[in-house]
Amino acid sequence: MNIRLDDMRLFAAVAAAKSFTGASHELKMPKQTLSRRIGELEEALGVQLVLRTTRRMQLTPPGERYASKCAELVRIADAANRALGDERELPRGTLRITADPLLGEAFLPPVLHEFGTRWPDVRLEILLTQRRVDLIEEGFDVAFRIGHVDDDSLKGRALGPARVRFCASPAYLRRRGRPRTPADLADHDCIVVRADLGATSWPFRGERSGARAITIEGRYRCNSHTLAYEAALAGLGIGVFPDFACASDIRRRRLAPVLDDWRVDVGQVWLVHPAQRFANVTVQRFVELATQQLASAPWA
Repeated sequence: MNIRLDDMRLFAAVAAAKSFTGASHELKMPKQTLSRRIGELEEALGVQLVLRTTRRMQLTPPGERYASKCAELVRIADAANRALGDERELPRGTLRITADPLLGEAFLPPVLHEFGTRWPDVRLEILLTQRRVDLIEEGFDVAFRIGHVDDDSLKGRALGPARVRFCASPAYLRRRGRPRTPADLADHDCIVVRADLGATSWPFRGERSGARAITIEGRYRCNSHTLAYEAALAGLGIGVFPDFACASDIRRRRLAPVLDDWRVDVGQVWLVHPAQRFANVTVQRFVELATQQLASAPWA
């Protein structure tokens, strides 16, 4: 016996309206189509559900009992669909986020606090790392990345250009002078962020076209952007930092930019998440909030 729930829904509507005409108006379905579908239901069941005359219709005793069961099943199905709709509409579960430490510490706190307040049923897990996390392999939902995104398994939204700035403290520049060209860095103390002791290059726009890299000998070397940034503030040398990380201290004159005419963009600031046919509503709401909150960030 192959009975469709949709046919049971139609029969429940006919029984409630006590006429094919009333049910057809309610369902916005032609009366002839509705009558044919009920006839097919009766044939599949092997039971007459409706007595039809030229003036009226009447349920048979089996039809009355069946109509009651159909109405109950329709209510259960509608409740299940509404519950699933709530699952789609209300963020819940765990949201795992990863970001570059400088970007995360500079901009994520207000986004995370607002999201956590709006959606208390969501558990937040945040990993700040310079490592490029494999979102799918490691089970992360959202990442903030700097540079370029060319992974077909990810869906991304560019928040703005990822510019870098060369900065030093005003005290350092008074003491050592201001470099005028990238070549002048050979006579300056530079702050290098690198995990090993290998050679380091900084990107600059070429004198005529394109970009070029200058090898930097750093007096102060570390593997932490936070330590490097504090060293620049302390006057230990010239460092290179993302625009979003140093914009506030430049405005406050705790740092001064140098070589701005030579700086280059290094891609975009991206918000990415795994591409899915049916987007997770928790991820959707976070992307919407983060995009809105970060619209006025220094890259905008």
